[in-house]
Amino acid sequence: MKSRWSLTLLLVLMVGLVLSFGSSWSALEGAEQFYEVLARHYAPIIRQGAASEQDYITALDFDGDWISNNNWENQPTGDLSAYVYYSVIESKTHWFLFYSLYHPRDYTYEDCATSGGCHENDLESIQLTVEKDGTPFGKPKTLETLAHDSIYLYTFEDSVGSGFLRVAGTADLEDGHPVIYVEALGHGIYGHKGASSSIYYFPRLLGGGTVTYRVGEQAEVPESTKDENISYKLIPIYTTLWPRRDSIGDGKTFDRPFEYRGQVLSASIDGDTFTKDSANTPWGYWQARGATLSRGDWFLDPARAVSFHASFEGDFSLEYLYNPYLRDLQRQ
Repeated sequence: MKSRWSLTLLLVLMVGLVLSFGSSWSALEGAEQFYEVLARHYAPIIRQGAASEQDYITALDFDGDWISNNNWENQPTGDLSAYVYYSVIESKTHWFLFYSLYHPRDYTYEDCATSGGCHENDLESIQLTVEKDGTPFGKPKTLETLAHDSIYLYTFEDSVGSGFLRVAGTADLEDGHPVIYVEALGHGIYGHKGASSSIYYFPRLLGGGTVTYRVGEQAEVPESTKDENISYKLIPIYTTLWPRRDSIGDGKTFDRPFEYRGQVLSASIDGDTFTKDSANTPWGYWQARGATLSRGDWFLDPARAVSFHASFEGDFSLEYLYNPYLRDLQRQ
């Protein structure tokens, strides 16, 4: 009860500051604290198809180290407490909230030795675009979800239309939080529950069910594959994964270097069990680029990426007030 009241007080204080300072908030010393509150406000409710414990979300260093090519082997004994990675970037007109779900294994119901569909490490993500409309937390406009080789576009209202991506449907909200649906086995993320039989149907056939995760103060481990009330903890990409972006190579955290605007970044999480280096980093996604975007833009330059993916009414600025990733790259 004490932590709940502490969070409520923090929200009240932050909302007051936002209302007082408006668009100049990003220049204030406490901006990062507000971004954390904003990320919690919109943190997704996760309906995770779960055929086994291999479908529980956790942190990349769940096994106590940042060596990523031992994660398949360490999955049965590692700490499967629930974490979700997040990032907030702000333009003059919008906030872009990015959330990433990590699983140590991407697997199949057939034997991985022969199925050809398994790989070590899995990081699939969503992007929420929120319009700054003068209210403390703005108005959500689009939800983009990553499922394997595709990004799917969902909208919260009719004022947003298709762009490079076709609108796949209307996003769900529950108590102000977007609801996302995650496959068992392969962990693709969708904005509606009927998108894949691996969210509800196949897990039950395999004796499992659906785990429901909600943001909270504690990182909890599900009691079963049918646990409907599990708390996950948010952890910032900027202070956890991003500082390790140069740890590239076999036996390190990341792998598959690529060039982004003159700087070398890591495209994948290092992995050598079954398909090698198959899980992308947040800044390594290549999907939905067309001939306009580059690998990495979906995370690093979201205003450009989202305005290409969808069509928006009204102002949509490409100028950032807060984008620490592009700032860091420019300083290198």
